[in-house]
Amino acid sequence: MTDKDPGPEPEESGPTEPEKAAEAAHEPGVGESIYPHTNTYYTTPKLNQGVPPDPVFIRVLSGIEITIGVTLFAFIIFGVMYQVLGRYFPAVSWVGAGELALLSMIALTFITTGYLVGRNGHIVLEMFDEMLAGTRLFVALRVISAVIMVVTSLALAYEAWVKIDIEWGRLSAAMHVPLGVLYIFALVGFVSAAIHSSFKIPYANRPERKLDIGEMEG
Repeated sequence: MTDKDPGPEPEESGPTEPEKAAEAAHEPGVGESIYPHTNTYYTTPKLNQGVPPDPVFIRVLSGIEITIGVTLFAFIIFGVMYQVLGRYFPAVSWVGAGELALLSMIALTFITTGYLVGRNGHIVLEMFDEMLAGTRLFVALRVISAVIMVVTSLALAYEAWVKIDIEWGRLSAAMHVPLGVLYIFALVGFVSAAIHSSFKIPYANRPERKLDIGEMEG
């Protein structure tokens, strides 16, 4: 009795094009994890996830504030680094370098007031937020807080307007810049804070946007 020739073994069929595409889609790229994203009790939610976009006017205003803020921050770096350079090379030292950095830091503090207020980047006391979360009283609390912020910002803007005229005759020691210029930045910053706070009132029932440092990059 002879065994029958089994013949050639059947060739294994390779994956089809749709299967290859599906596998490629699940393959991790450079710097990505091989494990898929999972939501657990300890998962940190993505910042500003589910928050509706700001109105166009607020986005434009925020963009202007960030542009001015980045420029002033560049002046701070330039002034500080030039001071360091002047210590090693006294021939190129400039007495106004330190004053430029100081005045830019003050102006930066004022001009970003509205941006920080609009994104809860300022210092706040959240005493009743957790107690009233999910209730109508929480919305009322946010409205009252926004109204108080509007009134306070307008009062500070008025004081800045008064100080512009008073301090315009005083000049800085090195650069001879009128000190009233600093109060122009304060006026713009506090008016912007009032605008940002007023836009929070009609949207008090929706999630608030939080400060995202990534928005200030590039």
